[in-house]
Amino acid sequence: MKTRIIQAEPEEAATAVEAVVGPTRDDRETMLRRAVVFTAVGGYFVLGILHPTGDLEVGDDTTLYLWLHLVQPLLILLLAWSIWLLVKDLPGRAALVARVAIVPYAIAYATLDAIAGIATGLVVREANGMSVADGAAVQRVLDGDGGTPITLAVYLASGLTWFVAALAAAIAVKQLGGLGPTLLMALGAAIFAVGHPFPPGPIGIALFGLGVAWLEVRRSHAPVPDAQPALVP
Repeated sequence: MKTRIIQAEPEEAATAVEAVVGPTRDDRETMLRRAVVFTAVGGYFVLGILHPTGDLEVGDDTTLYLWLHLVQPLLILLLAWSIWLLVKDLPGRAALVARVAIVPYAIAYATLDAIAGIATGLVVREANGMSVADGAAVQRVLDGDGGTPITLAVYLASGLTWFVAALAAAIAVKQLGGLGPTLLMALGAAIFAVGHPFPPGPIGIALFGLGVAWLEVRRSHAPVPDAQPALVP
């Protein structure tokens, strides 16, 4: 049987390149990924800066606190979507772990937001209209609630699930951006896992975002291999 060498047609060559390189370099997909990631990062950075320091207490104004925690579920979903888009179509165990871990992360962090954010803000707002004695009683309840096993479990679960998902994503994208973006993303993920208020929240999410930006620069400058001649019988 004779073998002859023919030059692959442009469409066939593009398909062959995609099979070797991995994810398709689609401009619309790239724009979507960047828009989602940097909206989530920028939103959480602003939220962390504006977030009141310390615990909310009876007598405090609850307007900003409530609005921040009403917006936060959207940012949680955007961060989960960001992780998905960063590892979309990537091979390897780390990418698989990242895709799986975003589900418990979204559930745990949204639960924390509901308990520690929205619920607390509504309770304090209601207590602000009570008598001094009743308000003091509510404050005693709030003071004792922070150390309950349920609250601590939700807090630890939210930070841990975020860290697992983000760290796995950082490791998975090393094949695209190298060690530098991976280390920066991992460091930011670890700091952000401590909490979203200032200082760990804005610092951590900013470092994570810078790592992603570095990754996107390297992605955009990555060479695309030329199509190779195809052997056909």
